[in-house]
Amino acid sequence: MMMFQFKQVFLFILMIKFITTENNFPQILTKTYNQTSNLTSTAILTCHVLDLDEHHVTWFKFDPLTSSLHPLAVGKELFITDKRYSISSYSTSTRDSYWSLEIYQLNLSDEGTYLCKIANRRASVSISIYLHIQIPMFLFPPYLYVEPGTNVKLNCSILIDNNNNNNEAFSSTINWHFISNQYNKTKPNDVHTRKILLNNSLTSSLIIQHAQTYHSGIWTCVYKRQRRTTKLIVEKDVLQRQRISALLSNNSNRRYSLLNFLFFILLINYCNKLFFI
Repeated sequence: MMMFQFKQVFLFILMIKFITTENNFPQILTKTYNQTSNLTSTAILTCHVLDLDEHHVTWFKFDPLTSSLHPLAVGKELFITDKRYSISSYSTSTRDSYWSLEIYQLNLSDEGTYLCKIANRRASVSISIYLHIQIPMFLFPPYLYVEPGTNVKLNCSILIDNNNNNNEAFSSTINWHFISNQYNKTKPNDVHTRKILLNNSLTSSLIIQHAQTYHSGIWTCVYKRQRRTTKLIVEKDVLQRQRISALLSNNSNRRYSLLNFLFFILLINYCNKLFFI
């Protein structure tokens, strides 16, 4: 009888300890999120952890081909030989700590889903972070004012990952879109594009021969999730009006400066009269 009671007490103590352990299990306060970083830049994926104590933060990367998780690091111990990866951490209180997976010199293969996880045999918590690699994109010029009949060339460029071969890079598509300044005016047909791959830069040039007023509007180049816009104004005597506007502005500034100077002279004379009186 005594042995049976002892077993009951022992099981009760184990149950209390188990419940207490479960309640004290670390929490990841960071919510699942998406992050976008530029190619060749540094990505810092961060988990805010509460009550880590003796547990460890583990980082994984999801492999969509095998539907499996590849371990990257446990605590500050890296499981991969790629020197572009590192782990950093810091604490803001006895309970709060921040753990970051840092990836330097990003390439396109780094894109994907990463998992921040804390686990033991009884419990686990985790969040996922999707890292999107964005290729830097440029559009020149950002705005353009020309006379009718002028040849116009807009250059939209993206940087290509050096790890990709030229065929893959050249197959990348940059699309152009147009919003006309004129009501119910669709995209003109007398426009063509040309694609050039030079070193690690792919440029799509939009060329308008003898631009007319109906080419005026917003021209946008689009690559995946990125877009850049330029404003094109084709208008007769636009350059002359700009020069006149600049001259008027300069004359206005000169008149304003002259008035200030005259006011200053009058003020000095007035002060002198008061002083001698």
